[in-house]
Amino acid sequence: MTSTSDTSTGGLRDAVADADGNELQGSILERFPVGDPVTITFESVVEGTDAERLYEAYRMNFEPLEELAVLQQCFSREEVLAELSDPAITKIVGWQGRTPVGLGMVTNYLDAVPQISPRALRARYPEHAATDSIYFGILVAVSPEHRGMTLFNRIYLELWNIPATAGGVLVFDICEFNRTAFDTDSLVQRIGSNFPGSEVGVVDRQTWYAAELPHPIPGS
Repeated sequence: MTSTSDTSTGGLRDAVADADGNELQGSILERFPVGDPVTITFESVVEGTDAERLYEAYRMNFEPLEELAVLQQCFSREEVLAELSDPAITKIVGWQGRTPVGLGMVTNYLDAVPQISPRALRARYPEHAATDSIYFGILVAVSPEHRGMTLFNRIYLELWNIPATAGGVLVFDICEFNRTAFDTDSLVQRIGSNFPGSEVGVVDRQTWYAAELPHPIPGS
């Protein structure tokens, strides 16, 4: 599961556009207060009922992309629960009371992400590789009833702040549908503007071709 965008990205765009871009002080959460009792915690392991609820939020976010993106976007319950129980992956969990309603996952243990090539990233960023400060953003998902609120933005910024605190680099991917529909090239620049001295750019891109071949070569 390698997408960090969900179908509520428009809400993220609006929230980021309103950010003042000043130097971050303490937790980013202080800059995005909400009226409801929604809190964020950092977890190494999430299991049981909480994990099941977060899987459902994940499924509702990513399942629609299965008809819009060629690369697999929605992974099985077993795969998601395995990542939630893997202590090598940091979970940023949004809670309303005692109910988990949002999730971000990020890791600097690159071998925990089977869809990427750790060797390629270490070769591209050798200084960060030497300090284990290459991070991969696995996903961000928010329960549908919390879309359009600030929770998605809060989780996203806290996720980015983890590699920023380590002076690291964050790598993530976004499918072409979300990239086009939500202008994520501009969006990630606006997110990065919250982090002093940051540089955000495209490091790779996968292009899918389709050849419709109704007839063979004549005479073959």
